[in-house]
Amino acid sequence: MSGIDWNSGGQAPFDRVRLSAAAGEIPLSRLGAASGTLRVNLRWSGPDESAGRGPFRRRIEPTPAPGVARGPKVDLDLGCLYQFTDGQRGVVQAAGQRNGDFARPPYIRLDRDDRTGSSTGENLFVNMDHSAHFQRVLIFVLLAGGSDDLTKVGAALTLYPTNGPALGLRLDGQGTTKAKSCAAVLIQRSGPEFALRTETKYFGGYQSEIDAAYGWGLHWAPGPGKVRI
Repeated sequence: MSGIDWNSGGQAPFDRVRLSAAAGEIPLSRLGAASGTLRVNLRWSGPDESAGRGPFRRRIEPTPAPGVARGPKVDLDLGCLYQFTDGQRGVVQAAGQRNGDFARPPYIRLDRDDRTGSSTGENLFVNMDHSAHFQRVLIFVLLAGGSDDLTKVGAALTLYPTNGPALGLRLDGQGTTKAKSCAAVLIQRSGPEFALRTETKYFGGYQSEIDAAYGWGLHWAPGPGKVRI
C-alpha cells in the first residue's frame, strides 16, 4: 500500500479521455491500466448544479442567510462487485463496512464514505498487480440520499491508470428517470488480457438489481445494501 495517498482525490490531467458505451471493449494494456494501481474516483455536485454546467465542474455554494436551512446534501456511494478466477465473489462498498483490502484479497480498497459531495469524493483502488486473481470487476454507483434521481446530481467517474490519460465518464443517463443506481464500468478477462467496457446501465433499485442483471449470485439481506456472502 506504500505510495498511495488514501485521502487524495487527485485532479484529472488535461488529456482526459471520455468513455463511451459505443467504444465497446478496450484492452487495459492500451489504456495503461494493465498493472499497478487503477484508481476510480467518484465526484458529484448536486441537483441544482447538474444542468448546464457539466459534472466535472463544481461551484462554491453561497453561505445561506441566518435562519435559512440548506437543502439536503446529495449522498452517493461508490462500490464494486468482484469475481475471482476460483469462483470467489463479493462486494466492496461502504454499507456493512466492506471496504476491502489493497494488499490482500480482494485486492480492492474503498478509501471512505463521503456523505457530503466533497471535492475529493470517493475512491476505489484496484491492485492490478494481482489481476491474475480477477475474473471480472463491476464498478457501480448508488444514490444514498438528497435526491430521487442519480442522473440529475452531476455525478462523474474518473479512472486513473498507472500509465496513460485519465478516463472520464458522465453519469447523466440521457432518457433515464428516477435512477437509484448505475452499473458504470465492467473490467473482465477477454482472451489473454483484461478489457474495460463502459456499461452505464441504470436501475430503479440498488445492488440486488445490479447483481441479478449481471448474474453475480450474491445473497442480499434486507436493509441498505447489506449482503450475506
